[in-house]
Amino acid sequence: MFAPSWIARHLLALALIALFIRMGVWQLTKGESAQGSLQNLFYGVEWPIFAVFVVYWWYKMIREELAPTDLSGPQWGAGGRIAPEAPWRPELDGPRMLPPGSSSSPEEDEELDAYNRYLTSLYERDVLVEALKQLEPKQLDSKQINVKQINGARR
Repeated sequence: MFAPSWIARHLLALALIALFIRMGVWQLTKGESAQGSLQNLFYGVEWPIFAVFVVYWWYKMIREELAPTDLSGPQWGAGGRIAPEAPWRPELDGPRMLPPGSSSSPEEDEELDAYNRYLTSLYERDVLVEALKQLEPKQLDSKQINVKQINGARR
């Protein structure tokens, strides 16, 4: 929180708050003068509201930095995608998730299993495509997978 980038953010927030308050005071005094109008008075109210927004976002930014990260939520996979849940395997007798309100028993839903296997294969394919994009063509020898062999891959 005291890194150079954070110090710059703090200074920027303080400068914006000071600027917005100064602009509000200026608009209010201009609105109260003989050349002022109702529009100046409304601007005089609007600028401090902008300063309140800066204070709010500054507080949120600091709070997010100080809060510990929640590792119980979804973890991000390759390319910014959420990694899929492991497919249910009956031989492991693990817990199986059913959609809310589902009345079918876990053993009878082969369609759901097939769909989960399909989603898992799509995710694995995308991860492989992203990994292959990072390699240069000369790094792939004749014994390795060619990018064109992957379904849907474009180089």
